[in-house]
Amino acid sequence: MMVNYRTKKGREFLELKIKEYFELCDKKNAEDEKEKKSVKPYTLTGLLYHLDMSADELEELSKSRKLSRTIGSAKRKIEAYIEENALNGRLSPTAAINSLKEHFGWNEKNGGIMYDRLSVELSDEVKELGA
Repeated sequence: MMVNYRTKKGREFLELKIKEYFELCDKKNAEDEKEKKSVKPYTLTGLLYHLDMSADELEELSKSRKLSRTIGSAKRKIEAYIEENALNGRLSPTAAINSLKEHFGWNEKNGGIMYDRLSVELSDEVKELGA
């Protein structure tokens, strides 16, 4: 089904489909709560599959001012889920790291995890204060 997500009706449909995806995952995980591992973790690929679109299509939609908040919120929810569940042992740390690197711009620098999108350059004056 082709939907114009840039219309009000299309945006509402997108919000509904995103909400539906998270509810589906939550329902499946609640059914299997006795399991130590998440049975249906939140993933960007899972969301894309549920929305029947590619990562490029979602990225293009996220450039729209009217859709960026909705899409950004869904992506942050997935990112937080992956990080939190890797820390509490419900997700494989290796899989979580790979997903965070691939889909959310994380990388390893100087022994820590940092974002590719953020760069800070200190002026010489500030560097002197730290010396």
